[in-house]
Order: sequence, then C-alpha cells, then structure tokens
Amino acid sequence: MKLRTTLALAMLFCLVAAAPADAIVRGANSTDPDGLRTFVVRIESDLGEMCTGVLIDDDLILTAAHCLLARARYSVFGLDRRFQTIRREAIAAALHPTFEAGVPPRRQPGADIAVLRIDAPFGRQFRSMPLVPLARPMEGEDVTIAGFGTTAFGRRNSARVLRYTYLRLRGEIRMGNTVLMGSDSERNSERAGAGACQGDSGGPILRGDPGTYGLIGLVSWSSGATGETGRTACGGSTAITPIAPHLDWIAARSRELRAINGVNTSMPRPGTGRGSEWQDWAQ
Repeated sequence: MKLRTTLALAMLFCLVAAAPADAIVRGANSTDPDGLRTFVVRIESDLGEMCTGVLIDDDLILTAAHCLLARARYSVFGLDRRFQTIRREAIAAALHPTFEAGVPPRRQPGADIAVLRIDAPFGRQFRSMPLVPLARPMEGEDVTIAGFGTTAFGRRNSARVLRYTYLRLRGEIRMGNTVLMGSDSERNSERAGAGACQGDSGGPILRGDPGTYGLIGLVSWSSGATGETGRTACGGSTAITPIAPHLDWIAARSRELRAINGVNTSMPRPGTGRGSEWQDWAQ
C-alpha cells in the first residue's frame, strides 16, 4: 500500500546532551557485549525527552510514533562493545499515518510506530534486528523487554542504562486501537512488578533467547499496578504495539527514508508542539 504522503521529514540538528533522566522496573543491567546493546538504542530530544528504539538497518531505527511528536531536534545513542556511548543525529522520520497526535494513549486509534533515519551507521560493532513474519504472540507467552528508561516513576537519575526484564503476555485488548498487554508473571499487574517505565517507549518486545531473538512488538505505554496508590505510570501493565501488521509499511517507509540524499533545512519538523503527554517525562 502506497502511503508516500504520510512520510514526515525531521530535520538534522546539533544536539547538546540533555540533563540526567530515568529505566525498566525490576530489570537487570545488560552487560553482554554481543547481546542487546548491538541493536537497542536510546533516542533523545533537545527538550529533554527520552525514548528507546530498535536498530533495523545500518542507519534506520524503529520506535514509537509518540516519541517523535515534539518540534525538536533528536539524537540517537548506541553502546559500543565497552558500553561507551556513540552518538548519531536524526535526519528524517516517518510516523504511521493512522497515529493521531494529541490523542491520549488509551484512546489512540492509530498504530504507535515510526521509522527514524540517522546521519551515519553505527558501525560493525552493531547488528540490526531482522524484521520477519513470526507466529502470532500468544496469551501466556513469556517475552523479554529492554530499554533505557526509569526504574521507577519520576526517578530520573536511573535512566540511560540499558536494562531488560521479562513479561508474560496477557492477550490483546482494544481500547482506541489493538495492543498486546504484558505484566509481571507473578504479580499480574496487581502489585508493582516488572514492566516498562518512563523512557522505555519504543523499546523492543522480544521472543526467544539471546542470539535467536525475534522482534514481536514495541513498548507503547505503561500503567501503575491496580493495587498501588499514588500517582505512577509504571509497575503494572505494559502496552505493546505488535509489528506484524505493519511490516509492509515499515519496509516501504524504510526504502523512502534511505532514498533521501542530504537534508533540506527548509522542511518542517514533524510534531505538534513542545513534547508529548504520553511520556510525562518532565514530572
């Protein structure tokens, strides 16, 4: 299906590092130089927002659409084999045409997915995640989640560390759109447990074991546990955008983004304002 008119072009910018921010709830640090760090990256805007993304080609990143809503400059950070940071700049992006900016996550009718192009490949130390058709995710299946986000809501100084943990899929739910829901296998969203938190949006949901991972979805949003009191958006359920229905769209947009030669600085940046209510990152 041809959706060329949905291609939104982001600008190339010179971005200074943002202030320290926040990582996955009940997660472990990723320390394998041949593991998650080879394809999981961090995305930051010059407004201080942060997300996670998945390297799907030498210079292409798959992430959540809501991560690119701000009229901002974006940089992408990878980790080399010594877990030292390598920085690249974003030059263009395509947001899924069904995604509606300004609509809260639980009422969002569209697919929370986007493809981002960077100005240069990260190099041979990195391996892109192949996008291939996989069997439909099943209720009760255990999966891996990875990201650079917070260990708890509002704990900004815990971010920018690549962590991972495990979730159990609870099945599909249709709110505004259809998402997969996952939660801690033991706590089942009733008490605070494993899951996504601030900054993990766009991070991978992986089937299988290290070395044989398959990408089945991306983190879209998270909620607090049903038995918890107080303001939080972490530790309960993790909402996941499945990628299988969008593989053709991703492939088409990837081809278009790769065909761009240089950056026209007169092009408008994508986004609708100063930040995203989805991330609630600054509070």
